[in-house]
Amino acid sequence: MIAIVTAVSLEGAMQGDRLRLQSVVEGARRAVSRVEVVDLKPKVKTPWLSVATTLAHGEAPYMAWYQWHWQAVQCSDIPEIVIGFQLRAAQPTLECPARYRILDLTDSLGLYRNNLSTISESRRKRWMLRGIEGAEIRWSHRFDEVWVSTIRDQQWLALMGLSARVIENAVSQKKLLTPGNLRHLLFVANLEYLPNRVGLSRFLKTAWPTLYRHDYQLTVVGKGSEDIQDPGVTGMGYVPSVEPYYVEAGIVISPVPVGAGSQNKILEAMGYGRPVVVAAEALKGLTPRQREAAIPVTSASDWLPSLESLQDAKRYQRAVTDGFQAVPVAGDAVASRLFRLLHQ
Repeated sequence: MIAIVTAVSLEGAMQGDRLRLQSVVEGARRAVSRVEVVDLKPKVKTPWLSVATTLAHGEAPYMAWYQWHWQAVQCSDIPEIVIGFQLRAAQPTLECPARYRILDLTDSLGLYRNNLSTISESRRKRWMLRGIEGAEIRWSHRFDEVWVSTIRDQQWLALMGLSARVIENAVSQKKLLTPGNLRHLLFVANLEYLPNRVGLSRFLKTAWPTLYRHDYQLTVVGKGSEDIQDPGVTGMGYVPSVEPYYVEAGIVISPVPVGAGSQNKILEAMGYGRPVVVAAEALKGLTPRQREAAIPVTSASDWLPSLESLQDAKRYQRAVTDGFQAVPVAGDAVASRLFRLLHQ
């Protein structure tokens, strides 16, 4: 039996956290016949005195809060392996008896904090993440194994003295669509997430006016996009299914240079057979094969020639093929690792 302890639900919008959790659950189900997903529930009443005492003893605010936030974990049986999904699930996961404990950080919060410092942070977020680098390492060392989604996260944690294993992100399905309109661009992102919002804003100010004059149209799909009013840009807001928008658009863009971990929407686009033009900094969150398939831009002036290069049919098809082959299906890497642990 494998137990997965998580504060993220498998229900709701298919955002990055849910995609990652879905891959972990799918991989576990391939490795064993019985998987229990333990959903964390917040306490009815927060023990503020305990939180304050933990803070006074030097714990990072993020962990001081989540250390006392959840109700006690109850597994129906003692699992061979228990997986804590993300750092906020660390404390309750450690309470679950198991032969082997894994913490799937997904993305390093220390690296996330470091990245956001180059853009902006709200006062509350800055306080909550204070000291998170050290807390992340201390809690991770209490597990037998730690997972992250990218080499970039792995390298960051190595600098902090923690060895982590890369279990790359994946897509829930791969579907090779026929080519769409090559003058129709698509950006899929939750604009409530700061790096997405900042990246798109800079793109619209610096690169989009030129692209619009060359007859490009842009559709933005995701929470917060319904407020966009730039010429040639259509914001759809949240939609129940993104596939119709991938069918229409011929090229996907990702102008987000800073973020935490692998950008799942880049992988999703490749899995639909769409070339992806990305801010070069975003390549650090991809595997070597995925980096080779993506088309990077380093400045606002690079967007037009990069997009125009895809008007060539052979260049377009090569980008489609390379990207499609570079994207794994959910559960593959997780199942492989768990199978080895169970049979070593």
